[in-house]
Formats: sequence, C-alpha cells, structure tokens
Amino acid sequence: MRFILIPILMSNLLFPVGGVIVFNDGTTIEGDVASVNESSIYITPMGLAFPEEIRMENVDTLKLFDGKLLVANNKTLLLYDNGQFYEPGFNQDNNEEMYEDYDVEYVIIPNWSVNLYTGYPLKRSESLSDRYYDKINPVFGLSIGSPYGLFFGDFFLNGIFELAYYNFTKQDKEANVQFDGLAYQIGVSPGFFIGETSISLTACTGIYHAGTGFIGGGSIDIPLGTMIINKLEDSDFIEDYEEMIESFEIRLTSRTNIVQKEEGGGTYWLDAGISIGYEF
Repeated sequence: MRFILIPILMSNLLFPVGGVIVFNDGTTIEGDVASVNESSIYITPMGLAFPEEIRMENVDTLKLFDGKLLVANNKTLLLYDNGQFYEPGFNQDNNEEMYEDYDVEYVIIPNWSVNLYTGYPLKRSESLSDRYYDKINPVFGLSIGSPYGLFFGDFFLNGIFELAYYNFTKQDKEANVQFDGLAYQIGVSPGFFIGETSISLTACTGIYHAGTGFIGGGSIDIPLGTMIINKLEDSDFIEDYEEMIESFEIRLTSRTNIVQKEEGGGTYWLDAGISIGYEF
C-alpha cells in the first residue's frame, strides 16, 4: 500500500474532467483527470476510486473527451487544476483564489506488491523438536499482494498469494528423514497505517506437502525507499530514480505455521524474519 497526502478540501478532486492518456509505447488509459502540471498527471482510471500519478516523461498525448489537447508529442500545451486551464509558466500564486489554508490527511493508494521473505523457526512443536529433526533450515517465501480488497481511512484489507519453502531434517545412519516441501497459500492481509509505517496481519490457508495448513502472522512495514530518499536527497541518482526507490519497503515479520503430518494429526512451528518488497 502507498500513502499520499491530499488536502481535505482539494478542489482538483471536485473538478475532474474525462480524458485519455496515450503513453510513449502506445498503450492508453482512460479516466477522470484531476490535475495536470508540468511534471505529472493525476488521473483516476476507469473502474478505480483513487487517483494515480503519471510522470509526464512517460506520456505522449493527453486528450480530453471534449477534444481538448493538454499534451501532444511529449509537450505540455495546457495545465489543469481546480477546474481551470492554464498555459505552461503561468504563476498560480498571482491568483488570489488559490490562497487557501488546507488541512491534510493520508489516503491509501491500492497497488500490487512483491515481497521476498526469509525467516528461521524459533519455536517448534514436540513432533518437530530435536528429538525427531535435528537440522533446521531457514524458511523462504514469496508473497504477492493485490490491490483488491477494502480500503477506508487508515485501514486496509487486501487479498494475497504466498509460496513458502520449509525444511526440517533428521540425520539418520541409513537415510535422512525430512519434513519439507512447498506451501501454496491464499488469504487476506488486514492492517492500518501510522504515518508512512503500516502494521499488518496475515491469514492464509493452502496446501503443504502432507495436506492442508494455515499461516497466521504479523508484520511491521517500514518505508525503506522513503528513508533512503530522505537520507540521500541531494544525490543525482536519487533524483533520477526517486519514484522507483520510493517503492521499496522492508518488513519485520513473525508467523505461526499449523500443518498436517503424513501419518495424521498436525504440527506447528513459529518463525521470525525479514522481507524486502517492491510496490508497483
């Protein structure tokens, strides 16, 4: 999830105009155009409820449904804000109507995310203890978060898909005895934001090597990209790749895994670790 600051009285959301963006690669997006400045276009795509920022360097053309051209051949012809059109270079500060004091709030922008996770089992049930499995390996996982779910205020609940690999081994004289495999899981991740940091839970169910299983856990998402940008904001590299860097995050995660055993019954382990993610 991403957070953006918007004025509560932001009038550019009160005066959207319909239009079509044609990107440099020929793909298009239709929706309500909230504002256009010399660096970005803010548009709410059809079917979505939240605006997205489109960088101007990626845009070939912006044409409104009434035929008005705001961008053509990568050149900005008209700016748009607060229901009014302006020529590039126009100083809006000279317009007394623009002087307003705004309160601000955070708004969640749903998006896709990919996270790579590694953790280590800290607590195991008796059936997974050293008595039966004396070699414990890290758990590795891949989590894909979707933009589909519920989003209101500081709260969100979105659908997720996860893959995980686990391996517990008993060194035997004749052969190694293993409890291992891939887990394929689907579930939901509810959570809420505190500033730019979010706290989220995970609830998934799916298939393990010996049957079904369940994961329940919690994470603290730290905006790694924003921290890097704030630390190195004067760097040319940061200026060139700011949007990409801002999309990185780091998570501190703990999970409880409850799974079936081949001989019947169930077992569990609790692991904790870290993940690196990217939002797009």
